[in-house]
Amino acid sequence: MKFGGEVGIKFALQSAPQLSLPDLIGLAQRANGEGFAQLWVNDNLGQRNIFVVLGAIAASVPIRIGTAIVVPYFRNPVDIADSLAALSELTSGRELSVGIARGEAARAGRQVEMPSPLAVVRETVTALKALLAGETIRFRDYPVSGAYHHIRLEQEFRLAFPPSAPVHFYGGGYGPRILKIAGETMHGIYFGDHFVPLARAGRVAPLLAIARSAASAEAKTLADICEIDIAIARDRGRALEFARPFAAQVLLHLEEMGFTADNYRGLGLEPALIAKLRDARRRGATIDAVSTLLSDEEVKACFVAGDAEECRDQLAEVTSEAERLGFTQIALAKLGPDYEEAISLLLGSVGSI
Repeated sequence: MKFGGEVGIKFALQSAPQLSLPDLIGLAQRANGEGFAQLWVNDNLGQRNIFVVLGAIAASVPIRIGTAIVVPYFRNPVDIADSLAALSELTSGRELSVGIARGEAARAGRQVEMPSPLAVVRETVTALKALLAGETIRFRDYPVSGAYHHIRLEQEFRLAFPPSAPVHFYGGGYGPRILKIAGETMHGIYFGDHFVPLARAGRVAPLLAIARSAASAEAKTLADICEIDIAIARDRGRALEFARPFAAQVLLHLEEMGFTADNYRGLGLEPALIAKLRDARRRGATIDAVSTLLSDEEVKACFVAGDAEECRDQLAEVTSEAERLGFTQIALAKLGPDYEEAISLLLGSVGSI
């Protein structure tokens, strides 16, 4: 089945720190020229700033841009709102897409305190929508976010200028409560880097139903994006080695999400393998060391990985499932050990997805 929606691409900045901002602009130009509909960038402390990167790309490349995802603990809602409004002035009227969630616990959770994530996400989105609509807000209406960011509750905030393009919000996260919030308050969901294993285990549809049911109650339809992790290279060994630590991290996180022994077996994995990964991690092994326990086929259980031919076959399977589930866009992420090579190889595949 050919995917009927859009194909986007995501730059996960922490996986390619060697790429300068001019490099990223050049890669965005290539991706735009070959048919990718949208470019997403993620948010990490200590990496290139998400809004600087998106602003530079928007000023140079006529491609729709988005955050996947922006972390509300890293900056306060007024700062995010004025960044988004300014960024919209570079988009020539194209939608500015804002994927938003609490942030990855394994990374951001070690850097900053992350209390009350549901309240922080809901309050941040609600405050952003009000500010971007030209309203005046006080943080007495957003007390959890205000307290976290040390904002005076009675101080009034209003943007001095309006956004120049539509700003749409997409909720990240997989829990039922955050999905309900996304359905109630946002334009869609951004289903992140667990899509491949969750789809293969048949666990995506029930999660989508939570957000879509909440959206139906609000008399709206969601536009949903799924992220497909891929590592592609001419040298399949390099691609698989790149994917291996990411795959180990995902497999361990799936257990925290309640993945059962049968779910793992549905991926072709034995529960004993997951126990080995977990035990090694608890003994203090790094995720790189833990990942050496995975064979190539075990990596591919939760990651599209290999040379171009291998990836084409795996993409056909997961994009078919994305089509069946009603996603409007797939976003190819992680990409591989060499971004430039990966994009060149992917460009030949986009038309066949």
